[in-house]
Amino acid sequence: MVKSPVTLSAPHRLLFLVGAFQFASVLLWWLCALLDLNGAGPGLPQPIPSSILHAPLILFLVFPPFFFGFLLTVFPRWIGFPDARHWVYVPVGLTFLLATVFLWLGLLMNQPSAIIAAFTSAAMGCIWALIYMGRLLIEEFLLMKGPTWHAWSIFVAIALGLICLIGAIQGMQSANWILLHISNLIALDLFILPVFVTVCHRMIPFFAGNVVADYERWRPFWVLAIYWAASIAGILAYGFGAANFAAVSRIVLACLTALMLWKWWPRAHAPGLLWVLVLGFAWAPAGFALGAWFDLFAPQGNRAAIHLLTIGFAGSLVIAMVTRVTQGHSGRPLTMPHIAWIAFALVQIASVVRLIAALRHESVELLVISASCLTAGLLPWALRAIVIYSQPRADGKPG
Repeated sequence: MVKSPVTLSAPHRLLFLVGAFQFASVLLWWLCALLDLNGAGPGLPQPIPSSILHAPLILFLVFPPFFFGFLLTVFPRWIGFPDARHWVYVPVGLTFLLATVFLWLGLLMNQPSAIIAAFTSAAMGCIWALIYMGRLLIEEFLLMKGPTWHAWSIFVAIALGLICLIGAIQGMQSANWILLHISNLIALDLFILPVFVTVCHRMIPFFAGNVVADYERWRPFWVLAIYWAASIAGILAYGFGAANFAAVSRIVLACLTALMLWKWWPRAHAPGLLWVLVLGFAWAPAGFALGAWFDLFAPQGNRAAIHLLTIGFAGSLVIAMVTRVTQGHSGRPLTMPHIAWIAFALVQIASVVRLIAALRHESVELLVISASCLTAGLLPWALRAIVIYSQPRADGKPG
């Protein structure tokens, strides 16, 4: 019997490896692109302008490998089905690995068609994962179990993300940057953020209940319902040019996530792996509140709110969640290693600096500082993760 490579022994291994490489390398590429604006960079080729490309790279090629590495592990368990088999997660991992190869061929060899092929490969991975998730949800319905609302929330978010990804591909193929921009904005609000919020809704109370004394595991499903309703209402308001209504949706989201943060806040001793989850989540109410303020008084400044949600909220939670999964599923202690603490701290600094840069009319110098902090934090963290995913578990167990 031929033994599978260690990187294919569990759903998260190859996908987290690809995600860690993409996260660090895309940030390094973006830092070089910003330095080019100052005349101090390496002079990168620009098959698609970096100012246009960096958002879809983060939304569709950096976050999704982490999503699927986590979800293809927990999604069947949430519903009460056996773990995903190789035929499920290996094709998803390989499509994102192929996307990585295409992306860097395109960026380094100045080939926009290769970059588009990278996004197309990622779309194939999303489709394969959605088919598997959808089949489980149908089986759950036929067995008259559930419904498992966390699973449905994730499924809807990824389906909407796939639609946005297709729109982004079309925008790049036709050089329709408005379509690409719209696809990015909808993907952030109806794909990226709902996945993080849903996973936090499921994961933080569960984790905290196991490690904090007398902790109340608060996770009512009406929270997800209101979150989705407000997010969809906000997108529709933007679509109709109703900034005031969009601001109302942001206020609802800010209040809702602030309530979640207050209910989830540990009121007794808690380990670092829980604190980084909670502190990372704290960027959500701040980002939504700032977005509402800009909608009402200074629409041109909305990049500040967007980056609080992408760098502060999403970036922090990637560090927190991936570190926890990496430690636990590699047979290591469930603690925050020093390298993860440094990465988390630099993400917080980068978020604040990026906010100041937005308030100072996108100061290139401050953008460089923010990107430098992110890169300095993520490169060592990602390298450690890549090494771990390439080796057997430290405790000798399978997986």
